Amino acid sequence: MGYTVYIFRKEVKDQYASNFDFLEHEDQVMSFTKEQHETLKTRLLAYGYQIESDVNGLITFNFNGGEFGIQTLLTEKQLSFSSGFSDDGLAEILMTSSELTDSGEFAKLDLQDGKWEEI
Repeated sequence: MGYTVYIFRKEVKDQYASNFDFLEHEDQVMSFTKEQHETLKTRLLAYGYQIESDVNGLITFNFNGGEFGIQTLLTEKQLSFSSGFSDDGLAEILMTSSELTDSGEFAKLDLQDGKWEEI
């Protein structure tokens, strides 16, 4: 079992404030713009995340060479972070995902808390 946090465009949060059914229907989710996608990728690299693969628009990252067992996936519609329940891994994904929402363009969904992060 692990902990997973998602980043979406802010508009997704506005549209699905309390109904998370959209997670099962990715076609309903608004895609990142090309610039937003590149911004997320660039920031992850700056934070010590390393690309493991980049195939057909699905980019997988690890953190600092696999440290803390963090797995990250960037698609055209979402960015997800997951880690086991290690304190360090959990702290890293919570901190990084919160920092990525600082521009107001993105929203963080923490399913374990069952809510969107307020900024």
